[in-house]
Amino acid sequence: MKIRHGVLSIGLLALAACSWMPHFGKDRAPKQQMLMKSLAGEVDYALSHPLPADAYLEVTLADVSKQDAPARVIATDRIVPIGSSPVSFVLGYEPAELADGVDFAVSARIKQGDRTLAVNDTQVSVLGRSGNEGPVRIVISEIH
Repeated sequence: MKIRHGVLSIGLLALAACSWMPHFGKDRAPKQQMLMKSLAGEVDYALSHPLPADAYLEVTLADVSKQDAPARVIATDRIVPIGSSPVSFVLGYEPAELADGVDFAVSARIKQGDRTLAVNDTQVSVLGRSGNEGPVRIVISEIH
């Protein structure tokens, strides 16, 4: 009988410890617990010919802070089928990904496989120093 009570007591202590463990350290918030954010906008295009059936729209958010280095891609969205202009997009990103940069830009291009058919020719600054949190409008032009 004493052994059974001892095992039962140990079991109850173990269960109590398990229910306490998930709460350990909960009073301190994690250093960087942030929710995903998003940048929304539209891509406007006018092409002289119909889009090929296998064409797609690629929209990219990148850190363009370092002029002597390639842009660091933060988020990309690939839209298939493209549909008529303007095309809406939403880029999801983690705020922590922005920590190292101060200048960000969003770009868009219509592609067919590896071939680029249309691209924006002006930089569209967003987030960071620009303060532009969207919605943004990107105009892309046909490549000749």
